[in-house]
Amino acid sequence: MTLVRTVIGRSKALAKALARRYVANAQPQVCPAPPEHWGLTRTSSGALALDGLVLHDVGREWGFPLHIVNAARLRDNARRFLAVPEGQERGCEVYYSYKTNPIPGVLSELHSSGLGAEVISHYELWLARRLGVPADRIVFNGPAKSDASIREAIDAGIQLLNVNHREEIARVAAIAEQCGRKPRIGLRVTVGEGWTGQFGVPVAGGLALAAYDEARHSPHLDVVGIHAHRGGMLRTREDLLSFVDAVLRFVDELYARTGLALEVLNFGGSLATPTVRGLSRRDLRMNRTFQRDLTPADPAASLSIEDYISTLTGQVDAFFRARGRSRPRIFIEPGRSVTSDAQLLLASVMTLKKEHATTFLVLDAGINLAESCRSEYHQLFPAMQVNRPTDALYTVVGPICTPGDTLYWSARLPALAPGDSVAIMDAGAYFVPFATSFSFPQPPIVLIDGGAVTLLRRGEQFEDLVAYDRGAAPGRGGTATQDAGR
Repeated sequence: MTLVRTVIGRSKALAKALARRYVANAQPQVCPAPPEHWGLTRTSSGALALDGLVLHDVGREWGFPLHIVNAARLRDNARRFLAVPEGQERGCEVYYSYKTNPIPGVLSELHSSGLGAEVISHYELWLARRLGVPADRIVFNGPAKSDASIREAIDAGIQLLNVNHREEIARVAAIAEQCGRKPRIGLRVTVGEGWTGQFGVPVAGGLALAAYDEARHSPHLDVVGIHAHRGGMLRTREDLLSFVDAVLRFVDELYARTGLALEVLNFGGSLATPTVRGLSRRDLRMNRTFQRDLTPADPAASLSIEDYISTLTGQVDAFFRARGRSRPRIFIEPGRSVTSDAQLLLASVMTLKKEHATTFLVLDAGINLAESCRSEYHQLFPAMQVNRPTDALYTVVGPICTPGDTLYWSARLPALAPGDSVAIMDAGAYFVPFATSFSFPQPPIVLIDGGAVTLLRRGEQFEDLVAYDRGAAPGRGGTATQDAGR
């Protein structure tokens, strides 16, 4: 019986190995983008560097793990969004999505570059005003606005308050009456493409028209705009054209039915990061079971910032020109396409653990800091050995004591050792707001600008994690400086 089990076990192992080889050979060949795509360079020894600073050395100085923000890339992305397309008189007015990366130092850089603020909560509204953003450079969205936040927005005289659903109209109007001011209002609609659910009023069935009719007849509201957000990732020109066309068709119907000529067309965000893509269940299953490499996103197949702005403004210009009406102002609310590729997460290799045919690469950053890696493709680079052959196969895991703390089921990297470091790219969208202090303090965030390093946020210390708690007697523990960075 033992011999039979041994034979069966070996047969299964052989079959699995053959299947892995077949799957690996059959996968499409899409090369990942090189470090230079993100503005990184390599030293003669193969170490990754930014503005002449070796990333691993920056990590040793400020502590691992570490968020590193590329100031030059931030400013360049902002410039590209604000550029007026060739042959056109106007571009778009850009309001950065605060929820995407709510680091005050990052937001200040973007505001200095000319971007406004798109906020979805009372806290974000407070933060924008604290950072000195003028009221006429703030757009307030979201399905759960508190009365206090609505009142503050109205009193401040912000650029646009977008009503999320019809039930919110009466509440906003009542608060506006109490404030004695008439706020500039937009209504969020859904046009059959992208997110619906808790967001917006459907165009289908005349529901959006009825909501506009109600808002227009309130003496306390100044209805000036429309807000629509596709959601997901806008990756192709066809995706964008289809979405914008659906919005414009409703705008035309609204004008024909009511004579309302909107001043603002707010098309939201959703422009994809060229080097990030969503991972399907099949992608993850093939990577885990057959060690098939995850296929990188193809930057050349993704809509660039310039193409996005040119296509959007060109389509809107043509639409209103054909009708002999002046073009409204175009608002956009980009998030990930502004900051994703301007930030990376540097993590240290804590240890390696071998079990059967699997080698676990254990990092000091896992789902507590990089949860997005479980559902999106994010390029992983060794920070010290870029020039070595990628002939080692690792399951990359974090420090949390749960099997769910797996960032990459199968990743091909050079041979690594404890003390080495790796860079998780495109960490500037949702990595920080989704992060938790799950058993470990959150890390520092630094900005590199022209070879100088500036601390944007110090790392959490142990005391920070219990600062709001009651009932814990003071202990005699040491400081958390080493674990939390500066």
